[in-house]
Amino acid sequence: MSEDKLFFFLYLAVAVTLVAIHNLPFFAILTLFLILLSPAMALKTVKMILLFNISVTLGYALQMAFIGDEDRVFIVLFNLRVFDITFLTLYLVPKINVAHALSFSKTLQFLYLASLSQIESFTRSYRDFILALRSRTVKPLSERKKRDFIGAMLYYFLKKALGNSKERAQALRARGFFDNIQ
Repeated sequence: MSEDKLFFFLYLAVAVTLVAIHNLPFFAILTLFLILLSPAMALKTVKMILLFNISVTLGYALQMAFIGDEDRVFIVLFNLRVFDITFLTLYLVPKINVAHALSFSKTLQFLYLASLSQIESFTRSYRDFILALRSRTVKPLSERKKRDFIGAMLYYFLKKALGNSKERAQALRARGFFDNIQ
């Protein structure tokens, strides 16, 4: 087994195991270990999940206030679990060649590479939108123009996603990916 496959499946096993564990001291110690492992990655992780964790925490706090549930340990456990899994993802996945790790299945490898091409295409389009906006504006946009721009961009991406999904489904069907589906 190659190193990429080993680390990829080890990562998946650890992520699934972390979802199954409900021990607060374990997650506290793991979080401390991960922060010590890479403080820069810990800061990046916090920046990425901050909005998500705040919204979930506030939603759960409102639920606790209305229902009267006093399980505060759950929300701490949830936040630590999200941090740990996100940290491991950000830390390990760039070190793994996922396409090579999925080489045992041509279907998974193809789907992974198709997903990557879709992500790259959307990233390039997003950069083009931002560059076009910057090159055509001298002063800051009004709130209405910002909403119009974002709306046009969302419409474009939705239309592109639907078109790409139809095209990719046809390509997959032509290659026999749906032959075994009843």
